[in-house]
Amino acid sequence: MVQKTKYFFLSLLFIYSTLSLAQIEKIEIDHNKSSVEFLAIGNPSALKIKGENAKVQGEISSSLNIIGAKLKVDLNEFVTGIDMRDEHMKEEYFETNKAENRYVTLEIINLDIPDSFWKKSEEWKGNFKGKLKLHNVEKDITGDITFSPYKKGDNVITVSRFPIKLTDFKINVPSFVGVTVAEVVNVEVKLPLIVVVK
Repeated sequence: MVQKTKYFFLSLLFIYSTLSLAQIEKIEIDHNKSSVEFLAIGNPSALKIKGENAKVQGEISSSLNIIGAKLKVDLNEFVTGIDMRDEHMKEEYFETNKAENRYVTLEIINLDIPDSFWKKSEEWKGNFKGKLKLHNVEKDITGDITFSPYKKGDNVITVSRFPIKLTDFKINVPSFVGVTVAEVVNVEVKLPLIVVVK
């Protein structure tokens, strides 16, 4: 009985080790389920302006446990719930009528995912470094990122959050019908990832 129990646990250990060595063939973004939102706080009324409805285009690269991303978002897709405000935001501040300003790009560089994430099917939280190009200005940024538990056959949901200081990107602080928006805007990017394992 002891010998059988020993072999049982050795078999489990072998299976566990084999699964932990599974290599990722590719990672794709589920574009239709992606989302980007920003939250701007108004002053003096403390009005919260939420921009939403934008989707993410791009590609994910992976090598062992290092992940990178090149993402692109069309600023014209954002809506805030008021058509006139949307038009004002895009024409006066984002200046999306200029081709070089229409898209914002984000490159996430060398995100190191611990091996335990793939083994244990547990949520993982970390930080990322990247480059953000907005309003034809590129800046280094940092933020936090969360990965939902990895389960074979299911999407891994990543949520990234980071602040943007508008004046860093040569965007004037927006003002609309007497409400001035705070200089720092918070951004959230939700990416469902399709993980294909060899």
